[in-house]
Amino acid sequence: MVRESLQRHENAMDATVRAWPVALLYGAQFLAIGLSMPLLPVWLAARGLGAEAIGQVLAAQGLARVLGQPLLARLADAGGRGGEDNDARLRRVMFLAAMLASMAALWLAGMAQGFTALLLGVALTFFFFSPLIPLTEVVAVRTGERLGIAYGRFRLWGSLTFTIGALLAGLLMDALPSGLLIWAVVLAMLATAASVLLQQVAKSAPQDALEDAASEASGKAGVGEERSDETNGLKKILTPWFILFLAVSGLVQASHAMLYGFSALHWQKLGHTGLTIGLLVTAGVLAEILLFWFSGQLLQRLGAGRLLMLGAAAAALRWLGMAFDPPLLVLFLLQLLHAFSFGAAHLGAITFIRTRTPARLAATAQAVHSSVSMGLFMMVAMWASGQLYEAHGAHAWLAMSIMAAVAVPLAAWLRRMVPAQA
Repeated sequence: MVRESLQRHENAMDATVRAWPVALLYGAQFLAIGLSMPLLPVWLAARGLGAEAIGQVLAAQGLARVLGQPLLARLADAGGRGGEDNDARLRRVMFLAAMLASMAALWLAGMAQGFTALLLGVALTFFFFSPLIPLTEVVAVRTGERLGIAYGRFRLWGSLTFTIGALLAGLLMDALPSGLLIWAVVLAMLATAASVLLQQVAKSAPQDALEDAASEASGKAGVGEERSDETNGLKKILTPWFILFLAVSGLVQASHAMLYGFSALHWQKLGHTGLTIGLLVTAGVLAEILLFWFSGQLLQRLGAGRLLMLGAAAAALRWLGMAFDPPLLVLFLLQLLHAFSFGAAHLGAITFIRTRTPARLAATAQAVHSSVSMGLFMMVAMWASGQLYEAHGAHAWLAMSIMAAVAVPLAAWLRRMVPAQA
């Protein structure tokens, strides 16, 4: 009895030790995102860009995701031909991407002048930074399956550091000239590179999960498969239901474009302090953390399809409320809907991919999903948000509400197409 208890305790400790590098990697990446999301538009405005130009620069982030994620995933796979260890190869590519993102951010902060240079600097930074997230998602899912840890328990560490980044961003907006805010983002990018480097030296990293992610990164089961197999893999992924799934997830996630691109600027114009803005962002992410903590129970009760529907409906309601500049208390309540508009939709999407795609194609499916939903859809929505906000102010959120509302019946249709696992 005592021996069994000690063994269970030892196994739990071992799982914790093997899981912490993944949590740390999430934490560093989302600290950078939590800082860049509110600070980058404010910094761009301080550099003389108007709302329309800011929308175009932020849309370049989406284009960078569309191009960067599949190319870097292919590099992670192709680099290992000739017998190179899959684990080492994946971490080497991730470190290279993180370092190049840091260098691009340094150039953006220190040397970029004028609209074209600023757009190029933002695009290069996120071209190299964005592939880190889908690769980490795959590592987290596979590690969780092996260690018996729900995906949400990994992902909540990213949400937690995002919260810290958002709060810090609010304090920095009050304390520093707007022209210096970009340096906080640069430091966070360097921290991300350091966290990836730590993966290379941490003996406790879950090697089998990393190997799976590396071998799946371009949608192939083995190193020596032919390119025709890659094409067949993509054909297996791009089924009618998966294309519909991309549309649902893309509409919901891209409906956040006004929030990501212009909420900090708009709330500043309404007279809210940087600390208040940071607290508004924090309220949403804390609600998201709570959802991820109970992710296992939610998935058992609702399933991936219902979570997608819930996320779409919550987003439609949230943006409808924000379109009319509600009082601060109501604004905080609307921010709590982030748990569903982002958290539930994201959890549903990750689970949908895990349960409806072959294991060897999981990373390819995740990269395609991220490139389309947070890349292509977000790029178009961010560009449109700049145009709409320039012309209509807060009423631009009505367009976001319509996007999310369209996703509700599409998500219901998706559930009917794939009822078994949805």
